[in-house]
Amino acid sequence: GSGWGHGTHIAGIIAHIAPNAQILPVRVLDPQGRGNSFDVASALEWAVGQGADVINLSLGGDTDSRLLHEAVQWTIDQGVVVVAAAGNSASSLPHYPAAYAPVVAVTGVDGEGVKASFANYSSAWVDVAAPSVGITSTIVGPDGDGYAGWSGTSMATAFVSGALALERQLYPGASVAE
Repeated sequence: GSGWGHGTHIAGIIAHIAPNAQILPVRVLDPQGRGNSFDVASALEWAVGQGADVINLSLGGDTDSRLLHEAVQWTIDQGVVVVAAAGNSASSLPHYPAAYAPVVAVTGVDGEGVKASFANYSSAWVDVAAPSVGITSTIVGPDGDGYAGWSGTSMATAFVSGALALERQLYPGASVAE
């Protein structure tokens, strides 16, 4: 399915950007990349309990969820930075959880710094852009492991999560807003 290797690819990007960061892998989507708000909310609570400082959510959808919104807000209230992908539909419509304030919502750009053709966009809820086209990172799946070049706002989100992990290492007492 399309979900195989996704988390490993994201973790590889974060590890490259912030090599001293400890990565806590949490699988919330099935091998086809599907899941629900309850699974994501439960994973947020679990990750906070394990001491996460930055949570990368390279996932999302177009449906708002009160449960997910409350779980994200609770996570941020615990002092944990939440970074989420803006989505890959070339749309300005809100993509959740990225559209929740104060989540750091990440869209993608190509090698020229231009918005990637697939990347969602909106000045109303997208905060930052990062590389998202042809990103080489680690993979693992039913067909083996190694490296692959993938594209998506998930990859862009990993770059921003890695940068924020570096910031947390330098400024461990900084608030989420800072």
